[in-house]
Amino acid sequence: MDIEAKLEYIIFENKANHYVVAGFSELKTYHHFTAAGRIEHPIEDQEYVLEGDYITHPKYGEQFRIDMAKKKLPDNSDAIIHFLCGENFPTIGKKTAESIYDVLGENCLEKIHKDPKILSEVPNLSEKKIAIIKKGIQEFTGFNEAYAKLLKYGLSPRQIQMLLDTYDDVLDVIEEDCFKPYYEVYGFGYKTALKIASAIGLSNEDPRRLDAYIYELARQLSMATGNTYITFATIFSNVQGVSEELIHDSIDRLVAMQYLYVENTRIYPFTLHEDEVVIAKELKNHLFEVESVDVKERIQKVEFSLAITYDQEQKDAIQLFFDRSFMILTGGPGTGKTTTVKGILEICKEVYPDSKIQLCAPTGRASKRLAQLSNCDSRTIHSLLQWNLEDNSFGKNEEDPLDVDFIIVDEFSMVDTHLFAQLLKALPSRCRILLIGDEDQLESVGPGKVLEDLIKSNVIDTVHLKKIFRQSNGSGIVTLAKEIREETTCHYEDGVEFIERTTPKIMDALIDYVKDMDLDSMQILAPMYKGVAGIDEINRQMQVLFNPKSPQKNQMKVGTTIFRENDKVMLLKNLPDDDVYNGDIGTILEIDTKRNVISVDFTNNVVDFSTDFLYYLKHAWCISVHKSQGNEYQSVFCIVDVNAKNMLEKRLLYTAISRAKKQLYIIGNKQLFETQVKLKQKRVRQTTLQEMIAAEREVVTEKMYEAKTILDGLEDAKSGNIDGDTAISNIRSKYGI
Repeated sequence: MDIEAKLEYIIFENKANHYVVAGFSELKTYHHFTAAGRIEHPIEDQEYVLEGDYITHPKYGEQFRIDMAKKKLPDNSDAIIHFLCGENFPTIGKKTAESIYDVLGENCLEKIHKDPKILSEVPNLSEKKIAIIKKGIQEFTGFNEAYAKLLKYGLSPRQIQMLLDTYDDVLDVIEEDCFKPYYEVYGFGYKTALKIASAIGLSNEDPRRLDAYIYELARQLSMATGNTYITFATIFSNVQGVSEELIHDSIDRLVAMQYLYVENTRIYPFTLHEDEVVIAKELKNHLFEVESVDVKERIQKVEFSLAITYDQEQKDAIQLFFDRSFMILTGGPGTGKTTTVKGILEICKEVYPDSKIQLCAPTGRASKRLAQLSNCDSRTIHSLLQWNLEDNSFGKNEEDPLDVDFIIVDEFSMVDTHLFAQLLKALPSRCRILLIGDEDQLESVGPGKVLEDLIKSNVIDTVHLKKIFRQSNGSGIVTLAKEIREETTCHYEDGVEFIERTTPKIMDALIDYVKDMDLDSMQILAPMYKGVAGIDEINRQMQVLFNPKSPQKNQMKVGTTIFRENDKVMLLKNLPDDDVYNGDIGTILEIDTKRNVISVDFTNNVVDFSTDFLYYLKHAWCISVHKSQGNEYQSVFCIVDVNAKNMLEKRLLYTAISRAKKQLYIIGNKQLFETQVKLKQKRVRQTTLQEMIAAEREVVTEKMYEAKTILDGLEDAKSGNIDGDTAISNIRSKYGI
C-alpha cells in the first residue's frame, strides 16, 4: 500500500545503513503513526510517499513497515482541490475537483471567478454542478486574487481565511516577512510559514528562517518540558551548525520584536514571562484584609444538616476561608476536600446571602463532577472566561471582568501559567479566591507548576488536609495513595488488587477481568500509546470485546483507526461552541458514511464531527493517565508495563491510582511499581513564578515602609516635636531625595 505522509520527527537513525524509525502524519487524515525502514537522508517536515504495510511489532505494537520511501514533490494543486471539495461546494467530490484542475490548470479559480462559462470545457460536468461551483465562488466573500495566490502557496482555506481576517494587505505582509503570521496569528503554525517561505523562494540563508526556528524551538521546549523558560545553553545544544554569534543576533532580534524575553541566562517565550509577571502582580490585589466572621456555631449547624462530622483540620480550613481573602486547600484522595468545600458553600450563602459565588474547574468532566458533589453551578475556566477558539482570546479580562465575589477553583494542579494569568486578570479586585488541589498529582499539561509555586511562596495561607475519611468501600485505595505520598511500604487490600503479569500476558489478564464489567463505571489507564500493552493496542482489543463488527453497525476508517457505532471515544480538542472540551468522553451514536459524519453523544450533548474534525476523536476504553486527571471512576485498571519504565514516575502512578473510587486493579510488574512510586521526579520544572511573587512582595513591603516613614515624619511635625522643614529634611535624607 502507498501512503502520503509528512515526517514529523526522527526517533532513531542508523546513518550507516539508512535505517530510520520516525513519526509520520498522513497528509489527508492527519493520522499519526510510527514507521520504520530505509530512508536516505531523512528530513523532518518533508513529505514522502511511503510504500509498505502496517505490521504488529512484538514489542512496539503497530507500525508501518517501509519498503520504499520517495520524497513527495510540492503539489499546490492539493489545496485548490481541497477548496473545491469544501463546504461551499456541496456534492462536488474529489474526482470532479481534480477534473476541473486538470482541464483549467492552476489558475482555474481565477478563471472561473472571472468567467464561469469556462466550466463548460470540463467534460462530464453537469449543469447542476456548474451552477453549484459558480455560486460557491461568487458567494464566497473571501475569494479574491490574494485568496487564489495563497492557495497556490499550499495553504488550506481555513488558514487563508485566518490571514484575510487579520491583515488587510496580506500579500504585502507575507512579502515583507512570511513568518510574521506565524508569530502573530493564533493557529498559524511554523510548518505552514515554512511552506510559504519555500513557495516564495526565500533563501535558506535568510536570517528570518533562523529567527523563526529559534522561536519555535523555545516554544516547543517549553511545552515539552513544562518549563516557562529555557537557557542559552539549551538553545546552543539544539541549534546545530550555527555559530553562537548568529544565535545571539537572532535572539536579540526576537527580543526587540517582543517574541522572546531574556533575563540573565534565561530565555522565555514572551507571553510566558508576561503571564508570570501578571500572576505575581495580580496576587496582591486579592490579598486584602477582610472582616473576620466566627463560624463555629454555623459549622455545627452544617454538621447536623449534612449528617457529617468535621475534624479539627477541616474546621480550621472552613474558619480560615472566612478570615482570609485568598486561600489554598490541598490534600490527597479521601481527605475530605469536597466535604470541607460543601461546608464553606453552605455557610458562605448564609453569611453573604447577596454575594455571587462561582465554582469552576480546568476540564469539563472535573467541572461536572464538582457541580454534582456541591449541588452548585460549575463551569470550565475556559467557558467562564468566554474563550474564543479561533484566536485564543478571552472575552472576560481586566477591561470586562467577571461579576463575582467569590471564586472556587477545583483540580487546580491542572491549571497552567497562562490560564491562571487570564483568570486573575478577569477577576475584580474585590473577589476572594479559594484554590483546591492535590499537590502530589501530575502538573498541568501546559508550562508551569502554579499550585506548587503558590504554596512555596508562603504568601497565601494553605491548609494541608492529611486525615483519611473515605473508609467505606475502596478504603485500600486511599491507604495506598497515602503510602505512596509518604513513601512507605505498599499494601494491596480493601478494594486494591495487584495482578502480576509479564508484558505479553497483560492483555489476557485485562480481558479476563473486564469482559463482564459495566463500561460506564470502569476505566483503563496506561502510561504510553505504543506496544503490546499500550493504549492503542488495548483499545483495539477492547473494541473487539465490547463492540465487535456487525452488519447492524456502520463504521468508518480514519487513518488506521476504525470507528464503529457504539464505540467509546474521547475528544482531543476544546470545542467551546459545542460545549465540549479536551478529555470529554462520549459514545458514537451514528456514523453517516455518505456524508463522512460521526455523531457522538457526550452525556446528552450530541456533536457531529465531519471530515476535518474526525482526527479530534480517539477510542477511550483505555486512556492516558494525563487525560484522566480531574475524573473519578468506580473501577480503574492501571497498567504497569516494564517497557514504559521511563514514564512511570511517582506523580503519574499516584494520579492513576487516585482516580479509582471503589476498586483498583493494577496489572503488570509489582517490583517495578514499588520501585517507581518511590522515585522522585527526574525533571523538576523550571519556573520563576515563586521568585517573582517574592520580588513583588518585597516591593510592597518597601512601599509600606516608605509610607510609614513619611507618616511618622508628618506625625512628628504635627505633634510639635520638630518643625515641618526638619520633618521634610529627615524624609529626604532617609530616601536620598
